[in-house]
Formats: sequence, structure tokens, C-alpha cells
Amino acid sequence: MKTSTANASAGVEAGLTASDIKKNYLPWRWEQGVAFNDSVIGIPTDVGGLQVAYRTDLFKKAGLPTDRVAVSKLWPTWEKFIATGKQYVGKLTPAQKKAGQGFIDDAGSIYAAVMNQGTTKYYERNNTDAGKLVYKTNPQIKKAWDTTVTAIDAGIGARLGQFTSDWNIGMNKGAMATILAPAWMLDYIKKQAPDTKGMWDIADLPVGGGNQGGTELAIPSYSKNKQAAYDFLTWYLAPEQQLKVFKTYGLFPSTSVLYDDAALLEYRDPFFNNAPIGQIYTKGVLKLKPIFEGELQRAIDSKFGAGLGRVASKKMTSKKSYDLVISDIDKLFKN
Repeated sequence: MKTSTANASAGVEAGLTASDIKKNYLPWRWEQGVAFNDSVIGIPTDVGGLQVAYRTDLFKKAGLPTDRVAVSKLWPTWEKFIATGKQYVGKLTPAQKKAGQGFIDDAGSIYAAVMNQGTTKYYERNNTDAGKLVYKTNPQIKKAWDTTVTAIDAGIGARLGQFTSDWNIGMNKGAMATILAPAWMLDYIKKQAPDTKGMWDIADLPVGGGNQGGTELAIPSYSKNKQAAYDFLTWYLAPEQQLKVFKTYGLFPSTSVLYDDAALLEYRDPFFNNAPIGQIYTKGVLKLKPIFEGELQRAIDSKFGAGLGRVASKKMTSKKSYDLVISDIDKLFKN
């Protein structure tokens, strides 16, 4: 499809197809909206990005460094992140522990972070829309599971489910010292815990590079106004508009042409101790690779989430719960 000359808008030249504007976008994010035969299904609105939001005041009380560069150096690996968490929890008083305070809001969030640092999840590309199932053989899955279980067993989590009322309250009361925060979550933190302005900062994610979230916009084949929809879509998702949306709502741009733009790299957020969030999230998203996702991706995710929940609540051992997860996923493909 091409944009019409009359309706072409800022940042979009007339007559460009979706493939023509591909060069503007982060390669691995663009690939998430492309079918196996290279047809473009959707154009990415944003990149979830993933870094670590941390409370400088709580780090100081625990005797940990507060400078974002020094904090990032604490955890080059997930093992070091968990070790730092154990050190933090070790400084909590019995009363604080009883109240449920922890180093990270939910240790379970580590699973998705580790999974997204790989190159394959539950499916791999095989020249079909469906892809090939690899949930039994992909070593990244077991790595993510084992890392998360280690964090759960270490007792570093406050066990506060994200986007629950308890999570919001805990954010205000200092129940957690860190949150694995995609770029879009920063705006949520601001709105839910406005009185914590200046207490937060942003450090690098362990290993480096992470993503959580991000969507595509597409035009259905049955649309009656495909050209008008495409004209709007390409205008809205052009670099100029994505930069404005990022500064207003925190949705990190999927247009990689902005990644060396001073307007993005020098953007700082006063709420997060004037952290150069544009620079920090740019550095992270550039390290990732495309991951093929299949039809039952979310259903499989939920099975692993439930399995980790059983481990966290001590209802089942890690091995038994993992085996049950695989069995439950098998059933998804028998129905």
C-alpha cells in the first residue's frame, strides 16, 4: 500500500510502502510485525525496553551505592543481581521482613526478562505462519526458569503482583527497592507514586538489553478506508510523533533513526533523579535480537507463570512444577 500525495504527512513521503519505511525502524522490532513470507502485518508503535528502576533512598539505607553507573556495575549478571538482592534483604529488620518488604517487587518478573534476552522462546521460524514448537528443547527456557527459582528461593521478592492495588501501595511505602521496568512503566510509577519523585533512578538490566511489551498497528483486509488509515498510521508512527509520545507518555520509539538524535539521547526525567532515560533505554534495546512468536505464545507464558507461582507458594518443588507446566502445555496442542 502507498500513501497518497494529498494525505502524506510530516515525516512520511508520498508513495512509500510499508517496506520502504522499514529502514526507519529497529530491525528486531520491525520483524515482529512481519509474516514468514516477508509480508508486513503491522508497524511497531513502540519498544517496551527493559531496565531496572531502583530507589536511591532505600539503597543508601542498605549501604549500597546510589549512583546509577555504580549500581549498574553491581549486577553484570543475573546471579549478581540476586546476590545484591540477598545483601539488601539481609539489612532489613525483622519487622520489615514481616511486613513483606523485599529487594524486587516480584521475583517472578525475572523469568520474562531472561527469556527476552535470548533469540528463541517457545517457537522458532520454519517458513510457516505457525512456526516450529521448541518449548521442550529450547535451553533459554530452563535458564529463565532456574534463574527465577533461584531468586524466589533467595527470598529477595516482596511478592507484590504488578498492577495490583498492593503493588501500588507498596510502591509508595517502599516495599520494594527495585522494579524491572519497561520504558512505558515509568509513566505508571509517576502516576501511582507521585510523592516518590526524585527517589527513583534507572540502572542497566543484568546482562544488558531487555524488552517487555510493544505493539503494532495494522490495517484489517476488510477495512473500507485503507488508504486513509495508512496515511494516519504512517504519520502517527513517524519519528517526529514517536519522539513526542515518548516524552509525554514514556512509550519508547521503535524508529531507530532517532537513536543517535540528541533530542532522545539527552532527554532526562526529573522524577527519576534526572536520569538520561533516552540514552539508557536506547543502549538496552540495541542489544536484542528478533524472537519469533507463535499463536499460543501468551497461553504458554501463563502456564510457566502459574508454575513459578506454585514454586513461590511452596506448593510444589521446582522440578515437579516444571514437569507439570510441560504437561499442561502439551494439552494445549491436543485440544
